[in-house]
Amino acid sequence: MQPDGVSSPLGHKDLHERGKGNRVTRLSLVFSLAGLAFVGACRASSQQSVEAAVRERVRQYETAYNAGDADAVAAIYAVDGTHTYALGFTHRGRLEIANGLREMFAGPFKGTRLTITPLHIRALSPDVAVEEASFSLTGLKGPGGTDIPPVTGSCAGVYQKQGGLWFAAAVQCMVPPPTSPPN
Repeated sequence: MQPDGVSSPLGHKDLHERGKGNRVTRLSLVFSLAGLAFVGACRASSQQSVEAAVRERVRQYETAYNAGDADAVAAIYAVDGTHTYALGFTHRGRLEIANGLREMFAGPFKGTRLTITPLHIRALSPDVAVEEASFSLTGLKGPGGTDIPPVTGSCAGVYQKQGGLWFAAAVQCMVPPPTSPPN
């Protein structure tokens, strides 16, 4: 130990105090790194829980659609939610979505089956998420009851968390135009 008041070549009063400083610095570093790891784990866990919640809503949508339950499908949407269908028309608001689906289920979409495959879901904030999905619609009938081949396409959905539940705020679907075979 250096005599009291005499600095070491490193500018510290004594080696014992220098060791204390290093321990404090090391503890601060350890706690900082642990805090960063915790925040990172919380963000990853939050992303996973958002993804799981949106996937569950998509599953509920698919189940309700395949049961022909227009009200249950519409309940997945926010009260002011919108759905733009691959055919180009839009239903605005939960009530219009339910009424439109009732008409579709009683007409050309009666008995159709929908499969939705979420491809990518990401949280934009704790209360907003974006979902990209592919879909396949089977069971469509043409004039005279002839079977129409399955229709496949893509959808993009914006989900908003309200009151602890995730609701579709806006969904837009599209069917890509057929491609012509190469010459």
